[in-house]
Amino acid sequence: MPDHRSEVGISHDHVERGVVCIQGLSYTYPDGTVALSDINLHVSEGETLAVVGPNGAGKTTLLKILLGLVTGYQGRVLIAERPPGRARRDGLVTWIPQRSQLNTSFPLTVRQLVRLGLAGRAGLLRRPTRDQLDAAERAIHMLELDRIVDRPMGRVSGGQLQRALIARALAPEPRLLLLDEPMVGLDPSGQEQFHELLDTVKKEFGVTLVMVSHDIRAMLTGSQRVACLDRTLHFHDVPALLTPEVLAGVFHYDLHDVSAPNESSTADEGGG
Repeated sequence: MPDHRSEVGISHDHVERGVVCIQGLSYTYPDGTVALSDINLHVSEGETLAVVGPNGAGKTTLLKILLGLVTGYQGRVLIAERPPGRARRDGLVTWIPQRSQLNTSFPLTVRQLVRLGLAGRAGLLRRPTRDQLDAAERAIHMLELDRIVDRPMGRVSGGQLQRALIARALAPEPRLLLLDEPMVGLDPSGQEQFHELLDTVKKEFGVTLVMVSHDIRAMLTGSQRVACLDRTLHFHDVPALLTPEVLAGVFHYDLHDVSAPNESSTADEGGG
């Protein structure tokens, strides 16, 4: 059986071409708990990667490392050829949190919420430039928020709020967009619409997407590659090559009823 784990020892050229390049990443919590072990992962420009795994698999820790919010790890992590913290300050990597993590009672309009995405690039104490404000307005328009931009964010629907969070993340014109459990609370129809929205975002803004979730079924559709994480990588390849045996090993229960997307739609994306 072929080994679909990502390669150890990625070349320098491989590092330079990727939006995300992780080599030998390990992280242990202060109490001695191993969160991540020897992760090797490469995400190319314009790719959509789904990182799936059970609760406690290290997905949130990986997100925080990519954002530069967790340091003290072993190995090498680069975002657009920069250390994660610098990439975040430069607006090259942004994050869409779960909606449940947002305090919607805070007195901000939708437009003000979107413009908060410029804070990292412009600086908290500096006024955004006209070009930066124009980029925020472009995100508002593209996410079809024009009619509600002056409405308090606590008075919009869940779907509109999710679009506003995406617009906020797109405002600084990042190269990498991270999404934390983006399908939570969405029925199958809503998931399909969300995947269509992400396709539009990729075409209009040219961003690379990394989504993390425990819901393998919701993630398979629309992802060019899948990485199965349970402290270490058990699989990193196109969805068509993902087997029930790999899924069972990661999620620790039988997932034979999970079907990968049609192989013909993903085979041209290449191997691991």
